[in-house]
Amino acid sequence: MERTDRSVTIHPAQRVVVVDPWPLLRDAVADLLQDNGAARVVGAARGGEQGWELCRSLAPDLVITDADLLAAGDGIRLGRRLKALARPPQVLVYSGSNDPSIVVECLGGAADCFVHRSAEPELLVSAVRGLAGGRPVWFVGEQGQGVPAGGDPVDGALLRAMTGREQEVLGLLLRRYSNDEIAGELCLARQTVKNYVSSVLQKLEMSSRRELYSLVPARAA
Repeated sequence: MERTDRSVTIHPAQRVVVVDPWPLLRDAVADLLQDNGAARVVGAARGGEQGWELCRSLAPDLVITDADLLAAGDGIRLGRRLKALARPPQVLVYSGSNDPSIVVECLGGAADCFVHRSAEPELLVSAVRGLAGGRPVWFVGEQGQGVPAGGDPVDGALLRAMTGREQEVLGLLLRRYSNDEIAGELCLARQTVKNYVSSVLQKLEMSSRRELYSLVPARAA
């Protein structure tokens, strides 16, 4: 594997816990970060509860977790629990899924950064360095797109106030679907879709799709 140039700024003090149900992936992430001098991995866990206990014990600076651990969404739940601590660690969630609801959950405060599992290894290293250096990139997609993590995440209460159908529409909006495409995907009339889009933006306290798109770059899913 090609290694990142060691002449770049490194953050050896960044203490990391990696949570993934598969030993091969856990070890690969740990080796990648340590071999490139991006962080010092101080612990590893296979599930959300084990990860929670380990993080409470070790108080890491950053927790890297798969979105789905021993149960679907377990990594997202772990992220929410960690971010609720008085002194929360930073949380990076990764996933190979194209389900936009995962991005929605992360937007609601479960993570500081999201990386698609198909991203190149050096992009994960860059994301970790960015978090350590105060230059976080909120999302790293399949082609390496990212946006600076500015401001607060979307209030989770705003997301929970949406109906199931509105959350479906939001997920498709995050994938850059047009109204006609949403109508075809959900078998809805175009005017009904327009009403849902307006409702979603209103509940997110946003004035336009452009404001929503500023949170997640193109090809987020």
